[in-house]
Parts: sequence; C-alpha cells; structure tokens
Amino acid sequence: MTAAVGQVRRARSDDAVTVLHAAFPFNGEDFALFLRDVPGAMFFLGVANPEADLNGTPHARDFGADERALGIGVRAMAGFLFSRLTT
Repeated sequence: MTAAVGQVRRARSDDAVTVLHAAFPFNGEDFALFLRDVPGAMFFLGVANPEADLNGTPHARDFGADERALGIGVRAMAGFLFSRLTT
C-alpha cells in the first residue's frame, strides 16, 4: 500500500491523502468479500466539492462528483501500476 499512497501523493499532494482502514465509506462495500480470497486494496477518490454543492459520498441520494478529480485518480493509478510493472 505504501507504493500506492506515494503515487497518489505525487499526483496531487501529501496533505491531500488520508489513509483509512475499514472506515467510512468502506464499511458497507461488498469489495471486502473479494479481499478474503485475493489480496488487494480499495481506493476512495474524493470527488466532493462543497462550493459547487457536490456531495461525493458514494451511494448517497444526492451524490454528485467534481469530475476534475478523475484525472488525478487516473494519474495516480497509472503511476502505481507502472511502478509495479517495472519492479
């Protein structure tokens, strides 16, 4: 996980990353069932933007995403995957 966190921080900034362990919003996800059999991790890309009245909470009735966050997530995950393939 440390390598993935580093890539996200490089894509955005150190203070923009918070590492959570089984905390909201992950505690209701079915993804944990897959992790019983296959090692992995779930990443939560924060897409909320209160100034634009966008609630980024998954599964919320009023969910809205600031789509500018998608580029950050793509850069972070692409960098992480590339680092894993080249080691």
